[in-house]
Amino acid sequence: MTSIWTPHLHPDERIIWSASISARLVRADLARQRLLAILTFLPSTIVAALLSVVFLGSIAPRDHINPDAMLAPIYFAFALAIAVLAVAQLFKLARPRQPEAAHYAATSRRLIALDAAGAITAEMPADEIGDVMAGGSRPDLAVLRRDEDSQAPAFPIRFIDRPLEAKAIIEENYVPPAPPEG
Repeated sequence: MTSIWTPHLHPDERIIWSASISARLVRADLARQRLLAILTFLPSTIVAALLSVVFLGSIAPRDHINPDAMLAPIYFAFALAIAVLAVAQLFKLARPRQPEAAHYAATSRRLIALDAAGAITAEMPADEIGDVMAGGSRPDLAVLRRDEDSQAPAFPIRFIDRPLEAKAIIEENYVPPAPPEG
């Protein structure tokens, strides 16, 4: 049987650790994204509507000079900006952000991430691996590069069931021990 990793491995490379994303964690993240979009959309819509009413009231014709007329452009700008925020939340509801990678592996030579179709989405050579940080509410892992001045991004590992176990394996196999203090 051929694994999803076989086409991507070099001849002298072997898998040390691998994991696939958890459907449960992805569903929970999508639900969180939708909830935040709704919680942002509702008040944004109300505030944009109220600012629109104030704007229309400030430009309405009157018998005497309206001092709010000078603020009309500001009311309009804020109403428009908050309306754009509200509409953006609708797009987030329609298309929540999906995970880029579906599978992760640590090999004898590098870290690899594959998408659901089996194409490589990210990789990091073993000699560039620095510190491994766990953080967030799940937690997620971020594998930092050894060269702090590097412009290359960190290697994210998200939505896996046992991230701390993965962190320990990656640190054991790639991260050099800290020099003794003194």
